[in-house]
Amino acid sequence: MILIYNNFLLFVIRLLNKFRMGKKFRSKTLNCRSMLENNYKQESNFNFIQVGANDGVSFDFLYEFLIKRNSRGIVIEPIKEYYKDLCKNYKNYPQILKVNKAVHPNKKILELYKIDNKKAAKYPDWVKGIASLNKNHHKKTKINSDDIITERVEADTLMGIINKNYNYNYIDFIQIDTEGFDYEVVKMIDFNKMKPYIIKYESVNLNKKDKKNLSLILKKQGYFLFKEKGDTIGINLKKIKLY
Repeated sequence: MILIYNNFLLFVIRLLNKFRMGKKFRSKTLNCRSMLENNYKQESNFNFIQVGANDGVSFDFLYEFLIKRNSRGIVIEPIKEYYKDLCKNYKNYPQILKVNKAVHPNKKILELYKIDNKKAAKYPDWVKGIASLNKNHHKKTKINSDDIITERVEADTLMGIINKNYNYNYIDFIQIDTEGFDYEVVKMIDFNKMKPYIIKYESVNLNKKDKKNLSLILKKQGYFLFKEKGDTIGINLKKIKLY
């Protein structure tokens, strides 16, 4: 029934688009926050993984959503200072496990390029979210190279972290925000062991080839994809109502 309902909504969106009338309806229907809130009511169970959690509260709505549900899962953040804030923000939620590591397919130690805290006041708040494996990533937002420093961090594979810390037999949602490394993170998902109902990743920092390859991987796994600002969301249309 959910699949039939979703296909009807998508048909309506395509039909309205033909007459250039579908923008408002599409924005209501294909909206990640509304989708999560409609499918997972307050106090309901919600299993998740967040890769690139930062301090847990900055830059998106997820924290506010999680604390209103019986949320269980993992928040992963490699930068030590952000991880400490992450632990403080989730200190009253023992079912949300905090992991201070980067995610990488083969390396155990990495160098991340991040803003120097002493220079951060020169920039907007979002500057703390630019930590990246790419030493030139900061140039996209015109941050002075003199204000960037490196931090050595521990790393593990995504499934390595999940297998050590995740004890539930299904996952509702995975969110990935790794400043240009999202394609590599998604490739680490073992879809034979876990198949999230919803996948959200930051696509704005991916090159054209990686965007295309990532879309092909997820479509092959049966996900319906849509873009929302700088992110792409993949939905299992058999499990999740679009609206």
